[in-house]
Amino acid sequence: MRFSVGAVASHGAAGPTGRQLTEQALAAGYEVSAVTRRPGVIQPRSGLTVVTADVTDADAADRAVAGSDAVLSSLGVPLSPNPITVYSRGNANIVAAMHRHGVKRLVTVSSSVMDPTWRPTGEFFFNTVMDPLFNRRLGRTAHEDMRRMEALVRESAQPPGPRTRRTRRTLWMITP
Repeated sequence: MRFSVGAVASHGAAGPTGRQLTEQALAAGYEVSAVTRRPGVIQPRSGLTVVTADVTDADAADRAVAGSDAVLSSLGVPLSPNPITVYSRGNANIVAAMHRHGVKRLVTVSSSVMDPTWRPTGEFFFNTVMDPLFNRRLGRTAHEDMRRMEALVRESAQPPGPRTRRTRRTLWMITP
């Protein structure tokens, strides 16, 4: 099955990863809607429309997804000991909007820290100081929400019925 993608909604476009994804999509020739909570941070230009929206607002996420053929999500928030829900709630709203508008492609960014087996090889300081302090303590609430987001995205892409080799390869595709 082949998809034709012309218009892309890039959520989190004002952040460092979002800026990179947006630039890559523009360079590849896509029409991009840069979705951000911070108007004025991104300037519209040829091929780029700026949409002000907060993805935790379902109606705003719906308006931002409308007219897109694919969605990029690189949501981010500062680390905090307080509960964080922007990843799971934002992506839940994005996925629901995608279903309503028939958009089938989603690329969402998480963190390598989510892989419990990942560790930089031979990086003593990172493994013994930085990771336990920042990722496991200060970043705990963000990473918990990323896990909820990843589960939601996986579930939304899982076709009904038993998993086969083919469905594992195509989990990136959102199905109705």
